[in-house]
Amino acid sequence: MPESNQIQTMFANVAHRYDLLNHLLSFGLDFWWWRKMAKLTCPHHGMRVLDVAAGTGDSTLALAKNGATVVSTDFTMSMLRQGQKKITRAMAKNQVLGLIGADAQYLPFKNSSFDVVTICYGIRNIEHRGLAYSEFSRVLKPDGRLIILEFSHPRRRWLQWLYNLYSHYFLVKLGGLISGDSAAYIYLRDSIKNFPSQHELAQELQNAGFDDVSWQDLSIGIVALHTATKTQN
Repeated sequence: MPESNQIQTMFANVAHRYDLLNHLLSFGLDFWWWRKMAKLTCPHHGMRVLDVAAGTGDSTLALAKNGATVVSTDFTMSMLRQGQKKITRAMAKNQVLGLIGADAQYLPFKNSSFDVVTICYGIRNIEHRGLAYSEFSRVLKPDGRLIILEFSHPRRRWLQWLYNLYSHYFLVKLGGLISGDSAAYIYLRDSIKNFPSQHELAQELQNAGFDDVSWQDLSIGIVALHTATKTQN
């Protein structure tokens, strides 16, 4: 896995085309995945959500539009700047308390600050996931929830074969052509392939001390939504 600064540079290079490629490469399913994540979070007025690795802000907007008060973080400032434009256009500024440059492994927030922590398509890019899990738990209130939306592994063999074919050719070629940085999409392909399965990620969360760990597959396992609850001390 590349080091954090290399990943940061890759995302900075593709920030200007990141949204367009998300929509194209997912065939528009990304909009539905955001809505499913926000619905699972059950946002309501007064709920404080920390959206980690928020990128260009689609996850933050999905949460804010459903009533949550959101603090949005990412370690690539050019991604956050794209997000700021979107949030301003959507008139969601009152629901988004701030867009803050932060590393998920070292969050600049006090203990027990948030009701929910979300991270969408970002957990793959964290160099030391154990540090991030510890930070998520630290900033969550007692009984607070962690929600992870992430690319995963289709469990049907024929679909896994098709997905691998798509990843090796269409994703890398189109991503490189439009973004001008094929290395970023080779990394995306490889990081998805090497990421833990749904069950293995659930086990990681349990090992990190979270309770009530579960997941649901979306789009036959192309992505998965994991949920967990902070263990009471």
